[in-house]
Amino acid sequence: MPTFDAERATAVARAREQVSSAPMRRFLRQWDLYVAIERHPSQAARLRALEDQAADAATPAEAAKITAEIGRLLDVAAAEAGIPLGGAR
Repeated sequence: MPTFDAERATAVARAREQVSSAPMRRFLRQWDLYVAIERHPSQAARLRALEDQAADAATPAEAAKITAEIGRLLDVAAAEAGIPLGGAR
């Protein structure tokens, strides 16, 4: 909750500064995606493992393979959260 509250406060402040709802929309999409991932513990664990593997990828080809799988997991979570690909709402 502390992270959520801090990020929300930052988004609200930016929205006020910019006189725009865009910072709040970005904040909500980010947290929608986070919740969609965390609702499925096995997928969340797989995503974290892939992120760790990406940090240690030995070749560009290995990094690309890992990145593609991360992208697929995020696409599934985005679809579940109702976030269109490309992030537009």
